[in-house]
Amino acid sequence: MHHCKRKKQPKRMTIATILPYLQAPVLAILLILYLNKKFQINSNKHLYQAFGLGLITVVSLFLFDLIAESLGYDQLKNLKRSGFYSFVIVGFGSQLGIFIVLRYYFLPLKSFNTPLDGVLYTMLISLGFSTLAVPLFDMGLFAKQLSPVFIYSLPMACLFFGIIMGFFIGMGKYRKNRLIDSLTGLGAASFFMGFYYFGFLTSEKTIMVLYGIGVFLIALLLMIKSTNIKPEKNSRL
Repeated sequence: MHHCKRKKQPKRMTIATILPYLQAPVLAILLILYLNKKFQINSNKHLYQAFGLGLITVVSLFLFDLIAESLGYDQLKNLKRSGFYSFVIVGFGSQLGIFIVLRYYFLPLKSFNTPLDGVLYTMLISLGFSTLAVPLFDMGLFAKQLSPVFIYSLPMACLFFGIIMGFFIGMGKYRKNRLIDSLTGLGAASFFMGFYYFGFLTSEKTIMVLYGIGVFLIALLLMIKSTNIKPEKNSRL
């Protein structure tokens, strides 16, 4: 079975095409610099690890896409197929890798105490993910080539999804309710990522504007709430 999605012609490299590729790594550098200025951090080791491991998390999305391709589910012939691919393959597939790194590598750390720790780690992991995800989507590796707006907005969108996931997973450790809160974080981030992709597939501009405003407000409120929950120790990351 042959698919046309792998046959996209290469682009000419211009400032406009390179810019979205640089967004995520630049944001990661700025975030690390800000954290070093804001908090007393003994070592940047875990911050660098979060971004580095985030690069690897794109593998889960790639594997989900390969499974979908082998089953023919990447041929988005109707709304049902598009919904399945958006929410299960792209939504859950992309967030699962981020979740695994956060939940099983960073959450057990003794310095991981509050939802804010979860938010900050997940932001860096998500930026690592989008550093590789942006060029992969832009090259048409997945089911359908989307508009340039999707490529340009993906790093910031992943950042917001990361805030949502990180808050709930961090809250789970803070209030000793890891399972429920972890599943809530994974489910919410997967849903929002899936809806984000689905919205661009269907080109519903009004819905996407309202959706974008809603996700931004949710992420902002969770970020503010996480800063108001004080750690048990005066250490961060």
